[in-house]
Amino acid sequence: MDQPLQGVRVIELGHAVAGPMAAGLLADFGADVVKIEQPGVGDSLRRMGPQADGVGVWWSVSARNKRSVAVDFKKPEGLEIVRSLIATADAVVENFRPGVLARAGLGYEDLLKVKPDLVMLSVSGYGQQGPYSRRGGFGKIAEAFSGATHLTGHRNEPPLHPGYSLADMTTGLMGAYGVMLALFERDRSGSGQVIDLALYEPLLRMIEWQLPLADASGTDPLRNGTMFPFDEAFLTDICTTSDGGSVVVSAATTPSIAALRTLLIDSGHLAEDETGSQAIITALRAWCAERGQEAATKALQESNVVAGNVNTASQIIDDPHVERRGSVVRVPMGASERPMPAALPFLSRTPGSVRWSGPALGQHTDEVLTTVLDLTEADIARLRAGEIIQ
Repeated sequence: MDQPLQGVRVIELGHAVAGPMAAGLLADFGADVVKIEQPGVGDSLRRMGPQADGVGVWWSVSARNKRSVAVDFKKPEGLEIVRSLIATADAVVENFRPGVLARAGLGYEDLLKVKPDLVMLSVSGYGQQGPYSRRGGFGKIAEAFSGATHLTGHRNEPPLHPGYSLADMTTGLMGAYGVMLALFERDRSGSGQVIDLALYEPLLRMIEWQLPLADASGTDPLRNGTMFPFDEAFLTDICTTSDGGSVVVSAATTPSIAALRTLLIDSGHLAEDETGSQAIITALRAWCAERGQEAATKALQESNVVAGNVNTASQIIDDPHVERRGSVVRVPMGASERPMPAALPFLSRTPGSVRWSGPALGQHTDEVLTTVLDLTEADIARLRAGEIIQ
């Protein structure tokens, strides 16, 4: 089945999370993503986090659908190989610190000489321009810089980082979006361009209300636990259930709040004259503590209160709704099959797919060099003997 990006080639010079996430989203929908890695070392994500069957579980998802080519572009002949591959590509994705690739001979101006209409996504902590552009930046720094960390946690307590790579993942999403915009525009104009994306900027867009609110009110939004920072009339809370699970409740409309109050009044947990947010939340927590997770969620939903389980990973894997929709797929990884998110979003006619999990280092070196660059077996043997490729 044809996929939307079939025929598009992307050279990934990324490492770790944000750049590879952007390229991975493109690979899920048919782009030929050729990931360039250092021989003998590879992407640091290969070694990050738990391993299963000798394979990094995060790596298996991040690098799925990609072809791994191990070539040392610090050596002149390796550099020429990378430049030759880029000459066949539509886009390059990179997330080195600004200036690193230019010093290596792989800056955008250098690459235009071999591919005049090249699209290049450059992801960095603070962007390619500006007084902070030379600073190092990881996801947690970007989350703090964007205001996301300041807004996470409880009032009068220190701010908290999200428990996952929020900045990296949102940057990957916006980076893939940027590549698609630039390719669409290239097809009209015939010219490529650079997408300059700082790790903190996608979060600025996601938390779109914080800047105008601070400017209009003269005060910064504050952490507010599970509640919205700017409207406590919207009741949201996470409640612990009797079996140690948790349930999230979001009464964000007047009818939903009324339905929640009725449930709590009828159960004897809330007096009819109690209308304040804190009184309702206190009653809700007591009500949930008397029930198991599934029973609490079911009763809330049947009372027209928007609620759901706070799922663990195991619950997601076993959930019948997730299974029915195909939100999770099982993919061979080492000696086993492992669950991972499906290729999203679901397209009705030309859906994406997960064709293989993260490859071994240099798994596709020979394949790519012979089919894309027309190198011979003798060429490859010589390059391998010279430790230029793996």
